[in-house]
Order: sequence, then C-alpha cells, then structure tokens
Amino acid sequence: MSTLYRIADQALSMLENLAAIVAGTFLLAAMIIVSADAAMRYVFARPLTFQFALTENYLLVGLILMALPWGFRTGGYIRIEALPSLLPQPLGAGLIRFGLLVSAGYLAALTFFSWQKFYSAWVNGEVVLGVIDWPVSLSWVWVPLGCGLLTIRLILRALGPLTADGADHV
Repeated sequence: MSTLYRIADQALSMLENLAAIVAGTFLLAAMIIVSADAAMRYVFARPLTFQFALTENYLLVGLILMALPWGFRTGGYIRIEALPSLLPQPLGAGLIRFGLLVSAGYLAALTFFSWQKFYSAWVNGEVVLGVIDWPVSLSWVWVPLGCGLLTIRLILRALGPLTADGADHV
C-alpha cells in the first residue's frame, strides 16, 4: 500500500504542479491585461473593451480553481482540530479521515455537475454576447478540472498514511 500510495501521490503531485503553473500563468496574464487596460484607459482614453469579461469570467475562474489542489497539498487550508485533538489518536485520525471523505464526496458531486454544464455549453456552442462573443464552455472547463484534482487529493489523503502525531500534512 505504501508503494502504491507513493506512486499515486507522485503522479497526482505532477498534475497539481501543472495546474498551479496554469494558475500562475493566468495570474500573470490577468495582471498584464488589467495594467494595460488601466494605461490605455487613463493615458490614451482607449480602454481594452474585452479586459473585464476575459479577466472576470475566464482568467480568475481558472486561476482560483487550478490552484486549489496544489494549495491543499501544500497546507494552504484551515482545519479546526479542537475535537480530534481531544480524542484518542486513532479516533481523532479517523474523524479527520471521515471529514476528508465527506469533503471529497461533495467535491465529486460538484465535479460531476460542473462537467455536465461544461459539456452542455461546449456541445451547444453557448456564447455570452458582447463586444466579443465569449464561449461559455471555456469559463466552465476549469471547475471540473480543479475540483476533480482536489477530489482525488482528498481521497488520497484520507486513505494515505498519517504522520506520528496524527496530522496528515508534514
């Protein structure tokens, strides 16, 4: 189990790192586009009319959702441990594992339903009309990708080994 866990963890970590790179790229693109829009607006009185829709509906959605699994893996979360710390170690660890599995179930449902929305928008060619006709599917694709990776990470963490103190993050 330990070797299998290590292989799964390494493979998932590579996907999470790739997703984090995508998120960082989106962050950089958003900063450049917003800065360019501000400069064009106030220096030349010629704003970038597409900036708001692109940043709000595409870049920020991808940025947040693609960074979620990497953020969780690296300890970027808040967990209230008042009850588990009062319980004997095996029981407290079991409670933490149960919470991870419940969270994974919720995220799995979110992944499934957001995938349906993405697929429907993609197949039907849905667009948001404006200065540019923005495809809705490109906004939705990040939700099942990010939530799906986080679901797998939660399941892996729940089924994986705990450290000596019962914590799952080193």
